[in-house]
Amino acid sequence: MRTTSEIIIATFILFIFVVGSVEYGKTSYNRSKSHGGNESEDVMSGQGSGAHDSFHIMPDFEKPPDLTPNDLIYDFARNTPPIVIEEYNVIFFMVAKAASSEWTRFFLRLEGNNRWCSNGAIHDHKRNGLRYLTHYPLEHAHEMMTSPKWTRAIFVRNPKPRLLSAFLDKAVAHSKHFTGATCVSFAKVGGDYQYCVDHHEEFEFFLYNITTRLGKNVHWRSIYSRVDEKWWPWINYIANMENLSEDAEHFLRSIKSKVDGVSAWDRIGKTGWSDDERQCDSLGNSSFLALKDTHHKTNALDHMREYYTPKFERFVETHYADDFNNPFFKFNDTKLFD
Repeated sequence: MRTTSEIIIATFILFIFVVGSVEYGKTSYNRSKSHGGNESEDVMSGQGSGAHDSFHIMPDFEKPPDLTPNDLIYDFARNTPPIVIEEYNVIFFMVAKAASSEWTRFFLRLEGNNRWCSNGAIHDHKRNGLRYLTHYPLEHAHEMMTSPKWTRAIFVRNPKPRLLSAFLDKAVAHSKHFTGATCVSFAKVGGDYQYCVDHHEEFEFFLYNITTRLGKNVHWRSIYSRVDEKWWPWINYIANMENLSEDAEHFLRSIKSKVDGVSAWDRIGKTGWSDDERQCDSLGNSSFLALKDTHHKTNALDHMREYYTPKFERFVETHYADDFNNPFFKFNDTKLFD
């Protein structure tokens, strides 16, 4: 016969066990819910498991924002909708001057599109053969933007080297096109056409006139402004171009075909690339992005102090504050001057 004290102790232990089990169940449920489903699913589903800094935990998927026809991520008129690769459940946001040409060619090749190595207009969404978010009905596109089964990815770049790269590529290396197109656009918004022609190869003119008067140009528009603010928490893979080759490999290993389970890295990423992305017949032995394509190489990082001054650096830090000061981008410190 148990004593009263023994019964009390046994009852207390049982109570602790029951409460602990309930709390564990709640914790497990909430963790599963915050990841959008079963905990056994890993980063391959695009949820983000904490295995890599580029992945982000999904927000409250029960209260997603509305997708409207005028959203930046859906409106083709603004040249901002992302690419969709259905077989791999990937939505990829391109960023000009952050290896966008290389990524476009990669996805064309991944889909068996021979345009990947052409000299044609690979960024022309009307002709390149890729599908974009805008190609899907709003309801379907909304599901893709909020489902934990999809990876929504973007590779970002620090504005300082990115702007210098845009200047060296567009204004210097392609000077004739710049004066014939960009300076004309500059004049249409009130700028002096001849002044643009005379000074377009000066970094100061580019910063203070071109990036301000023509701020919506994809090559120097701030990255943060390319995506509606409400959608940034739903981009669950954000990588930095400063670690481009490493992050590209990790990303491509993390996305797998729904058809046969093969990762994009194993499919075409780990070999078959060279420093000339237009080589169709003579493929290289390097992995994707291990070598920089010579057609786009500007070596902006090597020229930073050659072109920047303390004044220019402060200008970029101020006018691209949205890229520097948000909770999603993790740039390395690139302070050039004290």
